[in-house]
Amino acid sequence: MSSFEPERYSDLDSPLHRWETQVKLISLFILLISIVIAVDISQALAGLIVSMLLVLISGLPLHHVLRFMKWPFLFLLPLLVILPITAGGESLFRYHILTVSHQGLQLGVLFMVRGIAAALLALIMVGTAPFNVNINALRSLGMPGPLTQIFLFAYRYIFLFNDDLQTMRRSLASKGFEMRSSARSARILAVSVAMLLIRSYERSEDVFNAMLSRGYQGRLPSGQKMMIKGDDMLKGLLVVAAALFIQFV
Repeated sequence: MSSFEPERYSDLDSPLHRWETQVKLISLFILLISIVIAVDISQALAGLIVSMLLVLISGLPLHHVLRFMKWPFLFLLPLLVILPITAGGESLFRYHILTVSHQGLQLGVLFMVRGIAAALLALIMVGTAPFNVNINALRSLGMPGPLTQIFLFAYRYIFLFNDDLQTMRRSLASKGFEMRSSARSARILAVSVAMLLIRSYERSEDVFNAMLSRGYQGRLPSGQKMMIKGDDMLKGLLVVAAALFIQFV
């Protein structure tokens, strides 16, 4: 099994899990846009608070959220370090040739808060419904069929690719292989990666032939019909209202 699966807790019972997927995706996307275009830290903080409240309502386990948020945080952290010393503006702190600007620090904090809030919303989108349900909702909203199939197969087989990679690493370790800065290590890794790609290509052919044998003609079944209820619309209106509140806070 892969170390992280975004939809591992998609079968929980919460208001966000019961929310009709089409309305949920549209509403959360509007909220996400409202957060990422925020130009003031107070707006970004308001968006972060709303995102955290939605995560609490979703009931997703804390360890699951923290495991997902580790990577966005590490990606955004350099901005918080680099911008204060590279952006111009009023000097806040000076040490020899190093100058920390007030405007740069504000910009770094703004990017950090907006990014964390947007990542939380992305986790809610992919973590409160199975991936195929989200894809079917996007297709019903107008996403082209070939693109939805690419997303479905990429999402499904990237985990298998990762499992094969971990198996390859364990196999090399069991044979005494140690990663070193040498031509021999590079040659062994190159051969291993090549074999991994060949196996992936052969698997893709087997999957395609199996689909053809079951009547595949370039389109996937549409799946269960989605029903929009009154409480779904109410949740959507509340989220859109929160998006408007962020813009006028």
